[in-house]
Amino acid sequence: MGPRVVPVSGMFHWLTRQLDKIGSPTLDWVQVEVTTHCNASCIYCPHTIMKNHWPNRHMSMELFSELMPFLKYTDLVFLQGWGEPLLNRDFFDMARACKDRRKQVGFTTNGTLLTEETIERLIDLPLDIMGVSLAGTTAKTHNRFRNGADLNKVISSLLLLDRMKAEKKSDKPEVHLAYLMLRSNFRELDDILPLAKSVGAKQVIASNLTFIVDPELFGEAIFNDTDGGDYYRMALERTKDQAPDEDIIFEYHGPYLDHSSLSCRENVRHACVVNVEGDVVPCVLTNPVLCGNKARSYGEPTYYAFEHQLPPIRGMSFGNIGHENLTRIWNKEDYVHFRKLFVPHTSSKRDTLHELPPCCLQCYKRLGA
Repeated sequence: MGPRVVPVSGMFHWLTRQLDKIGSPTLDWVQVEVTTHCNASCIYCPHTIMKNHWPNRHMSMELFSELMPFLKYTDLVFLQGWGEPLLNRDFFDMARACKDRRKQVGFTTNGTLLTEETIERLIDLPLDIMGVSLAGTTAKTHNRFRNGADLNKVISSLLLLDRMKAEKKSDKPEVHLAYLMLRSNFRELDDILPLAKSVGAKQVIASNLTFIVDPELFGEAIFNDTDGGDYYRMALERTKDQAPDEDIIFEYHGPYLDHSSLSCRENVRHACVVNVEGDVVPCVLTNPVLCGNKARSYGEPTYYAFEHQLPPIRGMSFGNIGHENLTRIWNKEDYVHFRKLFVPHTSSKRDTLHELPPCCLQCYKRLGA
């Protein structure tokens, strides 16, 4: 039998794929939205507010696999979007595929699905980082904002996780608490360090309500409280100063807006988001799923609150991994140009602001929130 002959078209496809792998972008992380389903009803979340036209979908393992060859120079894959990741039955297969490629894997959860079996699988994987969303340190406050994610149950699951990690002599997953700061729950942030220490959390990130789909929640954003800026800043600095004594990292954003800022909290120059449908977008706030299904089909935009205005939500996509690979999408001329808009000192503020897409121009993340 003679040597196997490879068709020219097959050889070209193979060679192209190898070159694409070589040119894979160097990223700080890739965030992958594995689902848009959620079993909670947080009052500030687009999933709840837009429930009548919300696109509930799971990312398939087949689509997720299209991303895998192009993560060569990316250390962290974060399985998170506008949904509860553990609802996707392929979650652990996705996490395992990344771990097999020696990537760190993280996700953020509402904590309601952390059963003993799930916790054991997270430890054995091992999953590297598990963020847990909070909106208060008492059940009364947290449960009012995060309907369906009972705080007492979440804390009980985290205590179980801490015990099981100790039994297995494992320090993974590392628990991070993601605290959403609101005017109504800000005082409870005083108790976040004792809570974090009690459940074995290593880091607390206090963030702002920056995507306000319900205008009635506009007043809950602490950066809109013009009289309370110093109070918020001093309280946050006090907590940050106390954190090292508890061996906890405490980070926060705000509490002021910086209207001269040309940076972005979402690290759009060195990271990207792949949404549930495979679209490659700069951040979760530019995710096309936020436009909704029915709203798009009937031509009725969904609005959000930004500085006493109600601009329409506009999605953005530079390509889809179901049709193109990540390397080619990242190196597209329009995507390269978009990222250059956020490079410090490369152009005047006026020119840069003029070129920013509306969804970035009218975004609190750009203003430092």
